[in-house]
Amino acid sequence: MASQIVTPQQVARLGTILAVWAHPDDETFVAGGLLASAIKNGQRVVCITATRGEQGKTSDESRWPHAQMGAIRAKELQAALQELGVAEHHWLPYHDGHCADVDQAEATATISEFIKTYRPDSIITFGPEGLTGHPDHRAVCRWASQGVKAAKSKATIYHVVCEPRQYKEFLMPLNKQVNIFFNIDKPPLVRAANCAIALQLPPEIIEQKRRALAAMPSQMEPVLVAVPPAKFAGTFGQEYFTLVQ
Repeated sequence: MASQIVTPQQVARLGTILAVWAHPDDETFVAGGLLASAIKNGQRVVCITATRGEQGKTSDESRWPHAQMGAIRAKELQAALQELGVAEHHWLPYHDGHCADVDQAEATATISEFIKTYRPDSIITFGPEGLTGHPDHRAVCRWASQGVKAAKSKATIYHVVCEPRQYKEFLMPLNKQVNIFFNIDKPPLVRAANCAIALQLPPEIIEQKRRALAAMPSQMEPVLVAVPPAKFAGTFGQEYFTLVQ
């Protein structure tokens, strides 16, 4: 694939990026390296988060009370985005676990307005299966796709996927420990050669992504404990996206 993006410098071809996600930590877990690379390239990056993740699980009620989870995760996301260098962020007013219940026309119109305002060249989001099967992930995918049409935008949409080897060697063992793919048998698997973006992160970007993940301990601490330093680059040092035709 001659036009495949595999290095941080080639991320520049994506131009202005609008990243559309459901919960705090989605952006860092699946695209932190891409977003950080774009910022280093001098590109404009705008991140949208549909909910504050208030239904997120807490591994320690004394440190992260579930009743305060929305506020906790909102604060954590701001810290993570700061680590990635992303300064432009918008919240949507929706509730964790209920994005599928949101009026499709309303959500589409909201995303369409962001697209008209920022005129992105590229939109990064989940695919129709939501990567993990989460209904909120699936919903934001629909909103992004319909938002592009409503805005009559020429933006290119990219969906996050997993690479089979990465999944087998790193993500599947991690899933058995912390259940990251809790709503689906397995994530969408696409070989690197068939991805439009098969980003290989250099050590400095991997470390930046690690710091961003560590900035969200209420959700990411169990994940980081489960991933030894020797396996961190294999687990999080590659990011894969397919081009929506």
